[in-house]
Amino acid sequence: MNIRRKFLAQFILITIFIFFIVYTLIANFIFQVKKLNEYKAEISSLNDQISSTKQEIEDLKKIENGSTSENLETIARNRLNMVKPNEIVYIDIGKEGN
Repeated sequence: MNIRRKFLAQFILITIFIFFIVYTLIANFIFQVKKLNEYKAEISSLNDQISSTKQEIEDLKKIENGSTSENLETIARNRLNMVKPNEIVYIDIGKEGN
């Protein structure tokens, strides 16, 4: 009888240890899969930013290559909201978007 209790206790301890190991492995696997998905989403976002920046660079190169000084001035005034020295700017507050 004593031998059976001894083997039963060992069997229970080994079973608990195995379940703990399996649980730990599964939990780590799930954690790694979640991290992988987060990293893929971040990579996708960064690739989108890279492509938009490349497109902006191409647009700026086109403007730089084929623009006259009057054309550059118009672009600077409209896109960058730049003004000439000692120039007074009036803003129409009735317009949408300002």
